[in-house]
Amino acid sequence: MEIVPPDVEFITKLEERYKCISCDHVLIDPAQSSCGHRFCSSCLEDIFKREPTNPKCPDDNEPLQKNLIFRDKYAQKEIFALDCFCPKKSLGCPWSGKLANLQAHQAECSFSEVKCLYSHLGCTVVVFRYQLAKHVENDCLYKVVECPYCRNGFPGVKMREHLEECKKFPVKCSFGCDKSDIPREDLKEHSKVCPRAPVPCNFSFVGCTFHDCRESLEEHLRSRATEHLTLMAKFHEKAQEETKNVQQQLKASQELIKTYEARLALQTEALALNKQTLSTHQVKLARVEENVDSQRKNMDELRKSVEALINAKDSKHANDEVMRRINFQDERLALLADEVVRFGATGARVRAGNLEPGDNDHRFGNVEHSIALHEIKLADQDLKLQIMETTCYDGCFLWKIDNFQRRFRESVEGKTISIYSPPFYTSRYGYKLCARAYLNGDGPMGKGKYLSLFIVLMRGEYDALLTWPFQHKVTMKLVDQERLSHITESFRPDPNSSSFQRPRSEMNIASGWPLFCSHSLLRSRGYVRDDTMFIKILVEGNGIAMI
Repeated sequence: MEIVPPDVEFITKLEERYKCISCDHVLIDPAQSSCGHRFCSSCLEDIFKREPTNPKCPDDNEPLQKNLIFRDKYAQKEIFALDCFCPKKSLGCPWSGKLANLQAHQAECSFSEVKCLYSHLGCTVVVFRYQLAKHVENDCLYKVVECPYCRNGFPGVKMREHLEECKKFPVKCSFGCDKSDIPREDLKEHSKVCPRAPVPCNFSFVGCTFHDCRESLEEHLRSRATEHLTLMAKFHEKAQEETKNVQQQLKASQELIKTYEARLALQTEALALNKQTLSTHQVKLARVEENVDSQRKNMDELRKSVEALINAKDSKHANDEVMRRINFQDERLALLADEVVRFGATGARVRAGNLEPGDNDHRFGNVEHSIALHEIKLADQDLKLQIMETTCYDGCFLWKIDNFQRRFRESVEGKTISIYSPPFYTSRYGYKLCARAYLNGDGPMGKGKYLSLFIVLMRGEYDALLTWPFQHKVTMKLVDQERLSHITESFRPDPNSSSFQRPRSEMNIASGWPLFCSHSLLRSRGYVRDDTMFIKILVEGNGIAMI
């Protein structure tokens, strides 16, 4: 819709039929009512707002009904065909033409007021369009000016502020040397070579307090050479003394560790013997308790017999016999009760770890001690046999993790954060490795959200014959037991990483995938079935250096 100024001046006097009956100005978007009068659309809306229940025509008081009002497009065309002057005629604009072309003229009228081209940078000046070029060229304080040093553009009014921070602006050396045209951004680099910059002595780490300009450093080094040698000797002597103290502390710690290991071995052996003793006591105590129950049943039967005899009024001899049998059974029951108490007290001492060497020597002697030691050795040999049976020598290992839910719960609770697989080899005389799994994740990104898997290089029996560092491709696969979608990751070792150098301890630092599989994905498919998970590890090549 064309925007027509209400005070537009026409070349010929405006006829009454082209004026709004309400505002008496030229019709804008004319509409005609049922009484034949014409209104501006906006004027009609104002009338309906002022008198929403009973709107009337302001000229003849005829009721106005919205459904009887229509847009007068013919009148609109006639009005747009009228000749008019530019609203800026009083300022000197000579334009005249059809009202329909007025809006297009106003968009380029030289006498229209416009904002400065740099208003977005802060200029608030408003000028006539024909004055804009002159203002921008000569008068605008916000005109963009190029910095002569960094070649970037800035508003003229802010150029001084920019020069105070410009990185290319030439400044004098802050230490007072002859340089006066150093770009601000190069001051730091200049300070590294400036002859007037203060620097410490090369021997400051041993106690020299010199801190003066760079140009006097060389003279200081020549004149104080003896003093520097003395400081170096003292520093070396102190370092040797500290090294000696550390070595002594390390030796003491190693001896203490050996002592604790010996004590732990003794405690472990004593615990095994006490467990065996406790088991023997429990078996014998159970037998005694069975005898006590049997005797109580016999006593009940005797009492019933006595009652029957008394009721039958038998002879005195029969009564005496019954009483003798009752007394005998009471004595046996008392002896058995004492035995139960004695065994119970001994079992309590065993459980508390306070069993004295002389206690119950007639029951638990050297024979039981020997048997317990043999059982411990047998269990150790059985464990070694199991490890040998599960060890593979072809670089392809299938790790079965059973009791998954219990292991996962212990990982979350922090009891057992990670678990290790049995060791395996890349070949019969190859590298020795094992896998390590953090079921609840490892590191800030993986903990609580992911299953983390790592490979660990272990000290092997044939490391002296192998090529180092370890450089063979490692692949880990989380097996989908429904055989739909296995998860596989691979990597080639970094030869500079300490994880893949020849092991100097039992095992190197683990390396692998902290974000191997999210917990949500782990639960959504067949990776855990019957509380069991399988992980397949494949190492390419055997790495043996042939002799």
